[in-house]
Amino acid sequence: MSNIDVKYAQLGGATGIMGAPVGPESVPPDGVGRYRHFQGGSIYWSPSTGAHEVHGDIRGLWASKGWERSLLGYPLTDETTTPDGVGRYNHFQGGSIYWTPATGAHEVHGAIRGLWSSLGWERGLLGYPLTDETTTPDGVGRYNHFQGGSIYWTPSTGAHEVHGAIRDLWASMGWERSYLGYPTSNELSTEDSTGRYSEFQHGSIYWSPATGALACKQTVRLHVKCLTAPTRFGINTMISNMRLVYATAQIGVKYASFENLNLPALNDLDVGACTMGSTTTEQNQLYANRNNVGAKDVVAYFVRSTVPPFNGCAAYPAGEPSCAVVSGASAWTLAHEIGHVLGLNHVNDSNRLMTGNGTDNITNLPPDIIASEAATLLASGLTN
Repeated sequence: MSNIDVKYAQLGGATGIMGAPVGPESVPPDGVGRYRHFQGGSIYWSPSTGAHEVHGDIRGLWASKGWERSLLGYPLTDETTTPDGVGRYNHFQGGSIYWTPATGAHEVHGAIRGLWSSLGWERGLLGYPLTDETTTPDGVGRYNHFQGGSIYWTPSTGAHEVHGAIRDLWASMGWERSYLGYPTSNELSTEDSTGRYSEFQHGSIYWSPATGALACKQTVRLHVKCLTAPTRFGINTMISNMRLVYATAQIGVKYASFENLNLPALNDLDVGACTMGSTTTEQNQLYANRNNVGAKDVVAYFVRSTVPPFNGCAAYPAGEPSCAVVSGASAWTLAHEIGHVLGLNHVNDSNRLMTGNGTDNITNLPPDIIASEAATLLASGLTN
């Protein structure tokens, strides 16, 4: 009795799902295995995979792809009910085919399948595939659309998912052919979990309940170096607030690194008059600590206090774009001080981020960045 005969008997023979045979056991075109077609499907065998049945719409799709000579190769499983109880699937040597009554049968393979698997297969946020893996219109990448979003892949970016309002905005802009290019991250949560964002080759998309989805065409790379942790508002809150308000100016934030510094002599930092273009010896000493920081990256140094006392100070030595933020700073101080680093000046308007009346006195949340200020940020040599 052949391996196919054994499998056929296990499936109930002529009274099982396969029904009666419609042809003899044969060698498939690739010359590796064996197969037999039945009224209800087929059983394929190879030395490395064993014997497995495939039937219905899953078999129909596999056949349309080229049977065992397709990218999927031989089946590794019989058709099986999915863990959520809704659909059916077969795994193959080169990927999988999933089917539900609502979505039909679609194949998923390679790095896209790997990411979908890591996200929980059909029980993850993406649900079932709605398409086979397909070449993108620009000819560079590959994608599958799913019930809850999409996964896009290129050789240079790898596979990343995009979903919800962020995906909707990216789609409206032209998908990968927009200025953003391909996603370079999955959708991420902001540091305080109030917002979401996805990074792309040439920018990012930020979303919050307050703003909806906003496309950011440039990015500021932020590094945090901490002598004393803030006491009123955490660093994560400050960075999340910065993400929110900068997104309204089409600027994304890349939180590139965090480092604790043990420099007690600089913890109460002498900033002099805190005037752009003029720095003290202590500022020069502190801001020289730029481990793993690029030339165009911005560093925020969290210190216990400044002398004289300010919430923060954005004066920095040439070539070392930086600011100091004190432990008692407000939730918007970080964004305000980095605004100075990127070229913004104080204004006499408490509705705006750059108010000179103190960020504790901001009356409009999130504070405004007006169009001319956004243009200054976008033109800064420190965003890209």
